This record gives sequence, C-alpha cells and structure tokens, in this order.
Amino acid sequence: MRLTHPEPPAVDLPPAFLAFHALHHPHYLAYAGAHLQPEDAHAAVREAFGHVVAHWSAIVSHPNPTARAWEHFTRCIDARTPPLPLNTNRTLEYQAVVLHLIAGCSIPVTADTTGQHPSKIRYLLHAWNNRKARPQPFTQHAEHPHEQLLEARSRAAALAWSDRT
Repeated sequence: MRLTHPEPPAVDLPPAFLAFHALHHPHYLAYAGAHLQPEDAHAAVREAFGHVVAHWSAIVSHPNPTARAWEHFTRCIDARTPPLPLNTNRTLEYQAVVLHLIAGCSIPVTADTTGQHPSKIRYLLHAWNNRKARPQPFTQHAEHPHEQLLEARSRAAALAWSDRT
C-alpha cells in the first residue's frame, strides 16, 4: 500500500468576492502599509481577505457589505498593531484620516473603501482637522508622534510604489 497526499482541492471563489478583492485590495494594502512594514502589510491583507471570504455569505447579506467587510479587515489590522497617534477616539474618523491623509486615497476612494458616503468622510476629516488645529494636551501614544506619522506615510508610499513596479 502506497500512501500519497493528494493535492488540496482548488477553491472556486465567488465571482462577487473576486471583484470585491480586485477593487479594494490596493486600498486595504495602503491602509495596512500605514501601520506595518511592507512584508507584514502584505501578510496582514492576505489574512484579512481570508477572513472576509470565510464570512462572505454573512457579509453580502448585510445591508452595507462594503462597510461590513471593512470592519472585518480593520479588526485584523488592529490585532497586529497599535493605532497611530492621530488624536482621535472615533474609529471611522481614525480610519478616514489614515486612508486619506497618510495612505493618500481620495475622499471618494476612502468612502468606497470604508462603505461610507463621501459627505460623511468629508465631515470626519473636517472635524479631525478642526480638533487638530486646537492645542492638545500631551499624549503618551508616542515620544515623537509627528515622526511616527511621517514614518507611517513613508511606509504607505513605499508600499504603493513597490506594487506599481
């Protein structure tokens, strides 16, 4: 008797998931790249999309599937890294700032990625900008938060550039 290990079955992913992946992968990667080194960002996005496809039936039955998928994705990223020192305790505001100001996504792309209306993203960015303009007490998030934000933006830009080449 000869023991062999057959190849694992090929998985046919739903066409809607494949389209969703093609549309959102670059922006999910940009968000992850603002938080993680490039190789870690790629691994985190791969893991997050695995989580999304595993819950795909529940996600597409939700009234806002894009927002639900974004929630699954950001939970995976949040589990890997602490938040950047952005002086906000609003989850969606934080995510909008990272996507728009650090990862360089436009407001419409940020809205599409998070599953929100562009006017809501504009409002959140405006509210964050107004708060940021006021003097804030020192926070313990980072010794030099400005340097940490510049580093995050640099990582996101490098990741975007490496994916184009």
